[in-house]
Amino acid sequence: MSDEPIPAPDGTAPAGGPNPSSDGANCPFCLAPIESADEVTICPSCRALHHRECWEENQGCAVYGCTHVPVVESRRAIDVPVSYWGLENKPCPSCGQQILAAALRCRHCGATFATARPQESTEFYGQVDLFARLPAARRRVVLLFVLSIIPFTAPIAAVWGLLWRSRNEDTLAALPPLHAAISKIGLIAACAITVGLTLMTVLYVLVGTH
Repeated sequence: MSDEPIPAPDGTAPAGGPNPSSDGANCPFCLAPIESADEVTICPSCRALHHRECWEENQGCAVYGCTHVPVVESRRAIDVPVSYWGLENKPCPSCGQQILAAALRCRHCGATFATARPQESTEFYGQVDLFARLPAARRRVVLLFVLSIIPFTAPIAAVWGLLWRSRNEDTLAALPPLHAAISKIGLIAACAITVGLTLMTVLYVLVGTH
């Protein structure tokens, strides 16, 4: 009996299993070599070998033109500058092991990269820290917007928003366009309301003194 992974009964996704013979093949998703000890999934359509976790992450085959390629391409376009295409390998910025130059995921430590361009460790960990701050930044943008449109809290939101934006420009640049727009609109509204309240207060004082 063959040890080859057998497709699922519905034919849509084959089961994962040990790799009986990789013949030096590379996974079409992560582009890393398939080792004999790796668990693999064989595409039931084109018979291409994938790492099991790569098949699951991509939700299907990664071979262009295959009928089992997912409808929505989950893999980001590779943006390696032309000067790097001549390199066969690059060091993983997380663990330092050698990986393929076009790889977006390290097969040694499991780290994933936003770009296939070779990165220094400081740049990589800076991006990891930035991405970790994004959920809190999105919540803060929404909170500032709510405070900005309430007249009583608009002055506080204006000062807080200006200080926060000046100290988190990199985080704002990494936010989705919708959140970046909400941040600008909220700050403009807070400043406008604050100026309006100030003018009303000055007029009230001037009128009250006559």
